[in-house]
Amino acid sequence: MRTLVAIVLACACLSPLLVGVRTLDAVSKVAKSQLQAEESGFRSGNGGHRVRAFIRVSGNSDIEALQRMGVTVEAVFDGFVTASVPVRDIDAVAALDGVKQISLARTLHLCNDSARHFSRVDQVLGGEDLPAPLDGKGVIIGIIDTGMDFNHINLCDAQGRSRVRAVYMPEDSTGVSPVIDGRVMPGSCYETPEQIARLETDYEGSSHGTHTAGTAAGSHMANGWHGVAMQADIVACAMPEDKLTDVNIANGIKYIFDYAGRQHRPCVINMSIGTNEGPNDATSFLCKVFESMSGPGRICVLSAGNDGNAPICFHHTLSGVGDTVTTLLRNQWGGTQSSGYISMWSDGSQQHLSRLVIVNKASGAIVYATPFLDALPGDSVFTVSSDDDPAFATHFTGKVQFANALEPQFSMDGPIADTDGRFHSFWTFDAMALGPQHVMGLQYFCDCSVHLTGWSTKYTYFYDYGLDGIIGGTRSGSISDLATSDSVISVGAYCSRSSYVERDGSIYSFSSSHPVDIAGFSSYGPDENGHQRPDVCAPGMAVLSSANRYNVTANREHWPEPVVVDGVEYPYYANQGTSMSAPVVTGTIALMLQLNPWLTVSDVREVLRRSSYRDDYVVNGDASRWGFGKLDARAAIGDVIENTLTPGDVTGDREVNIADVMAAIDIILRDGAAIDAASLIRADVNHDNEVLIADVNAIIDLILND
Repeated sequence: MRTLVAIVLACACLSPLLVGVRTLDAVSKVAKSQLQAEESGFRSGNGGHRVRAFIRVSGNSDIEALQRMGVTVEAVFDGFVTASVPVRDIDAVAALDGVKQISLARTLHLCNDSARHFSRVDQVLGGEDLPAPLDGKGVIIGIIDTGMDFNHINLCDAQGRSRVRAVYMPEDSTGVSPVIDGRVMPGSCYETPEQIARLETDYEGSSHGTHTAGTAAGSHMANGWHGVAMQADIVACAMPEDKLTDVNIANGIKYIFDYAGRQHRPCVINMSIGTNEGPNDATSFLCKVFESMSGPGRICVLSAGNDGNAPICFHHTLSGVGDTVTTLLRNQWGGTQSSGYISMWSDGSQQHLSRLVIVNKASGAIVYATPFLDALPGDSVFTVSSDDDPAFATHFTGKVQFANALEPQFSMDGPIADTDGRFHSFWTFDAMALGPQHVMGLQYFCDCSVHLTGWSTKYTYFYDYGLDGIIGGTRSGSISDLATSDSVISVGAYCSRSSYVERDGSIYSFSSSHPVDIAGFSSYGPDENGHQRPDVCAPGMAVLSSANRYNVTANREHWPEPVVVDGVEYPYYANQGTSMSAPVVTGTIALMLQLNPWLTVSDVREVLRRSSYRDDYVVNGDASRWGFGKLDARAAIGDVIENTLTPGDVTGDREVNIADVMAAIDIILRDGAAIDAASLIRADVNHDNEVLIADVNAIIDLILND
């Protein structure tokens, strides 16, 4: 009985204290006790420590009460504030009637942590439920990009040596041109550590390539901003941004896969690039390069594009003689500038006619029009310029150009008959309206039934302005032309992080998407073959990764704290786009290839289909935007183990023989010491996360029962 009374009295004594700190969460309580212990060591009159916090309040009167308590309110949000609170007054502030919650500032581990966490990459890197961790060792990651810092610390090994094993710069003339299949390719290649150590960057105007490389394969661990396949070798094809052409990219793919073949390594190439100028049916030249170059251990990954939040796609069927359709152009920011292009395709060889119009957007009246343009002869281009067309100059200043062609479609055996191609018209714009009342547009006409599908830039897109008879664009079908090939893995983006801490401690926020929902900019299908794209989505907003030290155009004011090694600052920054989500998938595929170097793009797509996870955002969202769902690296690795590996193939040569028995025995005798992680996992035939004599017996049984 005494014991019971003592417990009741103890609880009664504690109750007032519990009430007094009711607004603090558990982490804040621990932090407060540590801070107050430190505070007691200060002499009176020193002013004491202050701590930053989130404080949830009811209204403005409560904010005033906080200020009377000596709290510095820094920013006001909907229902809460950020503030600086004297440590000694935390309890008193918490006791205020209007204070609903206090969360003391806690140290954030700013890195690719959100991308790796939500994609369950860290479980694979940590070897969770695996005989050994995977790290991409033995696999080559190709990066085709711009703005590479070839010796950034995030791309170096533990000894500070670059993990970039080869560099091809198709626009560089200072080195030796590569020779592939007996043909000299343009540009220069660098393939020795000494050569690469002397390289700085391909382009001083960007950090894009350094960021994507760091996301896929970054390995600097001190700040946690590393990537996925931390021990993969890197081969870079890099060039200035204005030289990032389909031809250079095709040559880059050739070079990277050739290098991987010479090294007898599996390879996955990341291409965070895109275009909407093509027919979106996987028949463009570069799509065919993907098709011809991909194969076992040769995988290409493409970003889906960043146009999912703009109506850049146009669909309309002209029914026949006398039928026209009009669309108008709108500047993304609502300005009077029209810039970019409109790419319009017939669904076959039937040509469509088009003309430029200028419309009063209040009345819908056409105030200027060119003639309807038929197929132009030869290589001729039709130009409208304010310099030599007074009627055009009345409303716009600048220039518009037009060309069209019947473009043959290609098979792997070469072009098919010209008459079976697709008719394509192409308008480019660089003009400024002289007043806000007039907008530019296009009219299309055909003397027979034809379905038109077109794409614009996201900066000047299709719009109807609420006018009768005007057809605007749609977001559906915004997928990049390059991502329409079945020979690539196409990647969309979702939001796994919406803010990060800048170098000065300020919070920088990205506000265009809701964690952990689809990113508004993420492009999606269907493509012109009716296939829904992308294949999978991965984190692509506020992704933190390495930056180019030599980028002279960057505003580093908003970059986070750099890494300093031997007195050298290595910058990092946050970026968003499917450019950022694609390398998360690329790095994960490198981990998959580490286990099974013979995977094809079809194999990888099936693994992603079976392993991607579908949370409420996917299930209740727009299915056309998510593909298979969200990347789950741990589930993907498990799927590779279960469904693509040949049981007992310890050596990874796709055969089960005595060499595999000896390899398994060697692993047991060495007790895992200095054993390749992939071999260790492949030797675990019975999937119990250990390699024991039972696995050896299982391999022998497989051989005997073959």
